[in-house]
Amino acid sequence: MPVRRGHVAPQNTFLDTIIRKFEGQNRKFIIANARVENCAIIFCSDGFCHMCGYTRAEVMQKPCTCSFLYGPHTGRSAVAQMAKALLGSEERKLEISLYRKDGICFVCLVDVVPVKNEDGLVIMFILNFELADQQDSTANASPLKQHNNKFSIPWLSKGA
Repeated sequence: MPVRRGHVAPQNTFLDTIIRKFEGQNRKFIIANARVENCAIIFCSDGFCHMCGYTRAEVMQKPCTCSFLYGPHTGRSAVAQMAKALLGSEERKLEISLYRKDGICFVCLVDVVPVKNEDGLVIMFILNFELADQQDSTANASPLKQHNNKFSIPWLSKGA
């Protein structure tokens, strides 16, 4: 006898389509839910993970301001621009200095794109990251100090 099913929630094919399109272009991007506090990250691409050195599990549910990538050279005006872009409903492009998990600084161009529902409300944000000089983020000069074959991040280390 066949099993009868009740209503099944449709899969979010819109989100799947966005992910497939961007991933196919080898982009570094995150998608954030604009309807929750801090606009939590609900997806991050492999390219984004490679660029910043964090795993997907470490990035998920963090605020999409990417404050976990901020460091000493991250400008206050860039941080304010990022916050302003996430408060508005218009697309913005900004330049910001970010830091990989291992402490390496890189300059990034960030496109903040709001995605609206049929009622015109922003439901999610897509943030696309491009390295400003189009070089691999691991090729930049490192601010790390080497102590006994271990690396420390100067602004995160308590004893440095």
